[in-house]
Amino acid sequence: MQQSPSGDGSKAPRPQAPINIFRRLLLGRNALNLCIILLLLTALYYLHTSPTPSKSTILSSATDKINNNNDAEDELASCKLHLSLAERAAKSAADSAARTNQVLESLADEIKYPSHHAEIIPCPAAPSCPECPTCHSCPTCPTCASCPVCAPAADPDTYGTHEKKWLTVGMPTVPRPENHLGETIDSWLKQLPLHAKDPLFDDVILVVMNVHGPGHKWFDEAKQKYTNSEKSRYIKFIMLENPLNDPTHGRQDKGDANHPGHRVRKQTRDISTVLSHSLGLSDFFFFTEDDMLLCPNALPSIQYMLGKAEKYKPNFMSIRASYGMNGIIIRDEDVKGFSEYLIQHQERRPPDHLVVEWFAGETLQSKSVKNSRSHFSFRYNILHHLGIVSTLRSEKSKSFPKCFEELGEPTLFKVEAFDYIKCRNDDISPCDVDENVKTPNVGWGMMCDSSLCFNSKNPNKL
Repeated sequence: MQQSPSGDGSKAPRPQAPINIFRRLLLGRNALNLCIILLLLTALYYLHTSPTPSKSTILSSATDKINNNNDAEDELASCKLHLSLAERAAKSAADSAARTNQVLESLADEIKYPSHHAEIIPCPAAPSCPECPTCHSCPTCPTCASCPVCAPAADPDTYGTHEKKWLTVGMPTVPRPENHLGETIDSWLKQLPLHAKDPLFDDVILVVMNVHGPGHKWFDEAKQKYTNSEKSRYIKFIMLENPLNDPTHGRQDKGDANHPGHRVRKQTRDISTVLSHSLGLSDFFFFTEDDMLLCPNALPSIQYMLGKAEKYKPNFMSIRASYGMNGIIIRDEDVKGFSEYLIQHQERRPPDHLVVEWFAGETLQSKSVKNSRSHFSFRYNILHHLGIVSTLRSEKSKSFPKCFEELGEPTLFKVEAFDYIKCRNDDISPCDVDENVKTPNVGWGMMCDSSLCFNSKNPNKL
């Protein structure tokens, strides 16, 4: 028998069923009981009539909430994008405003301080500048000074004058299998300046003469390419129309290394013709052939050696800075005399031998012309030969001096070679001058970083 919690042996009260509770409320018949009954009936009605949501309904509701969240994220991303675009637009507007302000300030300065290039004075006698349509290539046109092509010659430097340029580069050319002419011209032009304030601006002229006649396609292409280029001021193309006659009356002899045949005599006359067409153009004349590249940084070395030679021996006669009939610099006042000397002695020796006997004063005639003036030798070679065959020699050469390789015997004759014994610490010889005048070797060879150079990191690459 189950005991009560109190332990007195009485029975525990039995819990009442809900129906019994409802019966007692009805029998009570008071207002409170009636309210409770109504509330219970209402709750039972709603419990009976309200449907239980299905699984599909719950899933659909959850999907809608997820989609709503995704839409909100998309709207947020769109807002961020528009904000970024607005920031960029604001920055662009600020930059435009700054540039506009600079233009306005420039215009204000122009009004306050008028430029001497403001007025355009036409020059009907000269063609318009292709690089600067508002400028005319006329010395009286003030706007030409602002045009890199039409600008008049710069103020003279050490060697240039108002009437003459500083340097003429004489270059006779003949047809070859490869376009060596174009490469040679490029090697010079890329070292010449476009800016009018540069000391060399408009102070160098390349005289390129076609000594072959019609049928030289590389000459025709070069003329078409460079005539209207931004550096056209530095080059002059000439077609040899009336070549000089052979004094042997057409003898077709082959000759040898020391006795010129008909081909070498023709080359001698061609060089003489280039000289005669270059007379009076510049203070100095530079000999070169159409297959000899100007080495990197060689143009400043020409300025250097001419200035140093003038310092050591004023009124010097010549400088040798390469081999063959190349890299020889003479004064303009000697151009006419040497041109005539070549014609006079073309049957006796080839031109690269004649030029040495001329500036070294090895004959009575040339000694009289030399008149005790010095002829210098630059320590380094400044020209690079394209190919393996010399213009004056038909046989192939095993090697030619590279850029800024030291020049000496047997590449040059002893009388023209650099004197390494007496001038080992200098870069031109002779160097027998007072110590207060002498300057040391600059070391041009170390300034050449091209594969063409003697001290290149790729010594086997030409």
